[in-house]
Amino acid sequence: MEKENLEELVAALAVSLPSTNILYKITSILEEQTSRSIILFVFESLQSLYIIERWAWQVLNKDFQEWINEKSYIDLFHAIHLFNIKLLSNHDEIEFDIKTSLLIPSSIDWIDGILDQIKSSNDTFLTIVSLWFDVISYLVHEYSELRDTSTIIYINNRLGRDFLMTNEYQIYLKQLQEPHSSQVIFTPKQLFYLKTCSFSLHVYLCSKSQQFPFTGEQIIKFIADNYSQMILVQSYIVDSWSKELLSCIAHLIALICSCCWWGDEKAKYIKMLVSSNDLMYDHILALIRIVSYQPFHQCISAQWYNDETLLIDAILVFLYGTLEIRDIRCFISSQTNLFATLLVIAQTSSYDRICICAYGFLAEILTDEQLKELNISENISGFFFDILEQAWKDPTKRCKTIPIPHVLKGMFISHN
Repeated sequence: MEKENLEELVAALAVSLPSTNILYKITSILEEQTSRSIILFVFESLQSLYIIERWAWQVLNKDFQEWINEKSYIDLFHAIHLFNIKLLSNHDEIEFDIKTSLLIPSSIDWIDGILDQIKSSNDTFLTIVSLWFDVISYLVHEYSELRDTSTIIYINNRLGRDFLMTNEYQIYLKQLQEPHSSQVIFTPKQLFYLKTCSFSLHVYLCSKSQQFPFTGEQIIKFIADNYSQMILVQSYIVDSWSKELLSCIAHLIALICSCCWWGDEKAKYIKMLVSSNDLMYDHILALIRIVSYQPFHQCISAQWYNDETLLIDAILVFLYGTLEIRDIRCFISSQTNLFATLLVIAQTSSYDRICICAYGFLAEILTDEQLKELNISENISGFFFDILEQAWKDPTKRCKTIPIPHVLKGMFISHN
């Protein structure tokens, strides 16, 4: 009955102005779906869902003034977004092809229609658009092969050219240097630039793609001064961060990581962030202060769908990369408070990649004797064999984004 009702309802979306009643009924059906019911619902209502997702992109790409004041539209967009997050969260039963066909726009014109409205749009439109692009970023993170598709390349080329490498991005980034920025109410436009654009570009640039109008070096040089100063200031007041500030900082650090990892000279790119060793030491200490903030550890998710997980992951990956610089390696090895933080994260994190990175980090900076004193080899062995078993059963999923050196370093600890 529900399927038939939905088919009748979505047929009405073809009308230029569907009735409020139709939109509310579709909203209600989508909101009723749970993480358990969504699997059967998707298979039974797939064609209707295609129509709904396509309709959403088509409406968003039109002049937002035509619908932005209609509550029924806003409610439906939020219901579609929540449904899409549930769809993303299902890792096993719903196939890759179904997810991509539902979530990736089939027309470049829709993308242009949306992005062309950003600078003149209102807050509600920007909020909804950010949700739509964030869903794509989550999907691309989950399925890295999407990074090389024409649609994802096009989206990120536009975001890089029209939003990242602009004066507006610099202005918004500089505002985060204020020590009281956590008390500021972030505008949706700020969040679109600093969170949504940074998120999409971070995920895309992990592919080291050459189909991009800028290099990692150019991006780092463009934002390095404002970025490094922001990290230094905010690292002393982590306990006052607002949810919005946390989100922006997490995605900015992740973007910097992707830029540093773009080429084969990580040390060269990392050194571009600051002008001297002393400033680099200050930057590393700032990141250690942030990653050591325990409330973040308690929020780490197994699915990488929250900002705390991204923040911890990005900082550990960046710090791990700095070990390639000899002077910095010695400096980090002297930070005993980092050892304790890494051990806690490794033993308590529910996100496999973070655990592996933390264990690999410990293997790099501790001596054999120190590793033996930790007496954690049995726990590590069990953890790593579990990871390898999962990868063996399904090599396309959970472990595909974990660098092999991290796995090998972690395995090294288990034999000490």
